[in-house]
Amino acid sequence: MKKNGFIFIESVTVLIIVVLSLTLMLSSYFLLSRKSKSNEFYDLPKDKYLLYNIGNLGDRDKPYSTTLSFNANKNNCQDYMSQRISDCSQVFEDTNLKNYIIIYNLNEELSSSNVTQKFDSPTIEYLKTLRRCRDKNCADVIKYVVGVFYRNDKYYYASLEL
Repeated sequence: MKKNGFIFIESVTVLIIVVLSLTLMLSSYFLLSRKSKSNEFYDLPKDKYLLYNIGNLGDRDKPYSTTLSFNANKNNCQDYMSQRISDCSQVFEDTNLKNYIIIYNLNEELSSSNVTQKFDSPTIEYLKTLRRCRDKNCADVIKYVVGVFYRNDKYYYASLEL
């Protein structure tokens, strides 16, 4: 009595189980690697500290803005930051800062129709990781200062609550 049919079916079943388990492990690996990349490039202590110090440069009595969010870079920083920093483009160069962003309402910024014109895709992805409200009803929104740093051909993101 030959059992070739049974061995063939058993081999196919084992092969299917192995392929499915490898597929699940591979998808989990990609998820873990993506999370580890975000941990590697998001909210490094040195970037947060640098962002805090940049925010405290100059006259602390003059706020950047009272109700408006802004996205300052090396070319337009004088429009937003000239009250506090006399040569902000030099600060941007010295600290490898690409963008200095003040956000007063993260929900409104992310849901606006021109969000892709204000921010690039990686910055939007970083903003989505930030907490949006202090309470469940979103009555108390969190204001943020966000820094985008460019070092060693990589972007690093940091944020502080205002």
